[in-house]
Amino acid sequence: MRISELSRHSGVPTTTIKFYIREGLLPAGTRSHRNQATYDEDHLRRLDLIRPLREVAGLSLATVRNVLEQVGKPWGEADPVGAALAVIYRVPERERSSAEQAEYARVRAEIEKLVEGLHWMVSEGILFATHRYIDNLTDSVLQLRKHVDPEFPTSALASFAEFAWDLSEQVYAVGEHRVPRPGDDIVDPTRSAILGTLLLEPMLMALVRSALAARSARISAGLPLPPARDPSG
Repeated sequence: MRISELSRHSGVPTTTIKFYIREGLLPAGTRSHRNQATYDEDHLRRLDLIRPLREVAGLSLATVRNVLEQVGKPWGEADPVGAALAVIYRVPERERSSAEQAEYARVRAEIEKLVEGLHWMVSEGILFATHRYIDNLTDSVLQLRKHVDPEFPTSALASFAEFAWDLSEQVYAVGEHRVPRPGDDIVDPTRSAILGTLLLEPMLMALVRSALAARSARISAGLPLPPARDPSG
């Protein structure tokens, strides 16, 4: 297809498509004539991933470029979804004193040990996708201790982790149901996984905030709290 057709099918203006090509987010088309190029379904599907990353998630060009580099890796040889999400949720570098660096290393080691003991952690020899988020967890624990609870224990993450695993099952059900296999094309399942995470996360956090607000209101009004639900039931 010509660039005008690619624009019509994708909903992306031709000027934006040319910009993405110049920025290296989209490969150039195949030259058919001196001033013309043709594009195929791969270009269309790549635009289907780029557009929501830019328009919905509001990611920078540099972040989108990093995500696309991960998507280009074959399924089975790498974990493009986990790697792409790690790029998106990368922990910003913080200035730390020597004492703060030592505390960070100590807390990170505790969290790494806890994560390795989770029942849903992948086995040795397989990419530890969850380990990419240990920096996020470490930073969160340190910020909690600094601003909310100085005694917040890393062991408290275990109960949150069990809840997270149950929640991941519900989130996964919203996206692709067929599990990709080594050698499969991964653009579509990667797109669903990344966007599902980015779009469902605000919804889930809104529910958590709603529950916290309701809990606070009940306590303030002297109303009884509903009984805790049995996670296994």
